[in-house]
Amino acid sequence: FTVIFMQHRIHRKRGFTVVELLIASLIISATTFALISASQKGVALSYRALHSVQASFLAEEGAEAVKTIRDGGWSSISSIVVDTPYVLVFNTQTNTWSLSTTSSNPIDSLFTRVVILSDVYRNSSDDIAETGTLDTRTKKVTVRVTFPSSEGLVTKEIIFYISDIFT
Repeated sequence: FTVIFMQHRIHRKRGFTVVELLIASLIISATTFALISASQKGVALSYRALHSVQASFLAEEGAEAVKTIRDGGWSSISSIVVDTPYVLVFNTQTNTWSLSTTSSNPIDSLFTRVVILSDVYRNSSDDIAETGTLDTRTKKVTVRVTFPSSEGLVTKEIIFYISDIFT
């Protein structure tokens, strides 16, 4: 009787071991899948953060380039067609910036930067306003950098004013 009971008990224990092994494998697989998914999302977010910082730097560079163009002579700014997207072009021969309506290749095959100049109006208190008297010696500048991400197109923008400070 004890031999039969021991054999039956050993049989039951083997069955539980296989079920336990399957459950443990399932838990390990699910945990591994969750960790891989989390790490992939983390890498994607890291790339987006990196590209976001790069876009911010490119926007700042664009703002400085527009100020440099202004410093070269207000006529370079006043002759620009307002509310038209321009691209910044750097001439490596003369080390100067210029604005062009000719489309250019994306920066680092990813970023697109445009500069838009708009007219500025002043109210009776000489404050900048939506309407009023046109200020021909001041322009509103928008530097916009865009790049694609997994969530869609991301835009970084800097808006500021420049004036003819040399006359």
